[in-house]
Amino acid sequence: MSHIYRIILAIFIVSQTINAGFFDKEGLILIPSVAFRDRSSPNDWNLHAQGWYYEENPVQAFLMEKSLELVVRKDLDRNRVKMFTAEGEDGEQICINALSRSMCTKTDKEGRIKNNFKLTNQEIETLRQVSSGGGKVLVDVGVQKKNLKGINEILLCDDNGLTFISDIDDTVKITEVTSSTQTLINTFSGDFKAVEGMAEIYRHWEKQYNATFAYLTASPDQLYPFLREFFDREQFPIGSAHMRHFTWLDKNFITFFMSSSYMSKKTETLEMFLKNTLNRRFVLLGDVFQKDPDIYAGIYGQYPDRIEKIFIRKYDNDVVGQERLETVFKDVPRHKWATFEKGSDLPRNIF
Repeated sequence: MSHIYRIILAIFIVSQTINAGFFDKEGLILIPSVAFRDRSSPNDWNLHAQGWYYEENPVQAFLMEKSLELVVRKDLDRNRVKMFTAEGEDGEQICINALSRSMCTKTDKEGRIKNNFKLTNQEIETLRQVSSGGGKVLVDVGVQKKNLKGINEILLCDDNGLTFISDIDDTVKITEVTSSTQTLINTFSGDFKAVEGMAEIYRHWEKQYNATFAYLTASPDQLYPFLREFFDREQFPIGSAHMRHFTWLDKNFITFFMSSSYMSKKTETLEMFLKNTLNRRFVLLGDVFQKDPDIYAGIYGQYPDRIEKIFIRKYDNDVVGQERLETVFKDVPRHKWATFEKGSDLPRNIF
């Protein structure tokens, strides 16, 4: 598999020299994010904006698609592939225009929007939309001096309430990250397939507990538009999405899902939720196929009074997986964690 990846990487680099740029197309992905109370000024909110401003490269997309098809021996979706061959636009001015004042920031070297903005409570109330768990705001975001804009959803995460923080791959969406070929196929072709019953139980919890949702995943943010189609089709509750960004400087696509940076990023995001809310409680959901148990056990050790429950997906007959969980969760009370294989295995009442 590694030699195939090296061939793909070489094609990607060479294609940069033959792409004339005449057909390049710019795009803007806005990823739902979250806002917390400002600890130094409780009447204000800190809004976390996130997204990606990029330029497509059709030559790279075509070559990458055909190269990957040689690996998986299956037709792939070029619309997905092209997101991984697009190049981020560095230092471009991105502005929030939903208020009487304009707030602007610049993209980083990868073209990503990763900035915090402060809004007053009055501004939040002006923009607030009715939804579960305290609502959300919608803000207009655009690229300065270009006709490129969109609407960003920001979920409001106040000090009290309940939030379900869920992994995506092999927790709610079948990815099979333990298989390199299947990961590529499930990422780049066909409709994403949901784990049976997960959307229904999430909708039930959202209604029963007036809860908010956050999706914390190893998946790259280039996939968000396709993940959103999946969430909408399956009717999962909308939540903030916390993802990483893949570049071809990463070692390879498969180990990207399993890297140590994935663990540190997930831990950092969990701590962001816990440190920025005073009394909010959390339910964590993940799978045994990656490092979710290790991450969640570590977080529980720091915040045992704030973590209500941990649910880990595994196959019912996975004895080795169960033994691993018993070891990883040795310091977590047994009533605080449980396993499931599909949505119907999860309790309808958490408390």
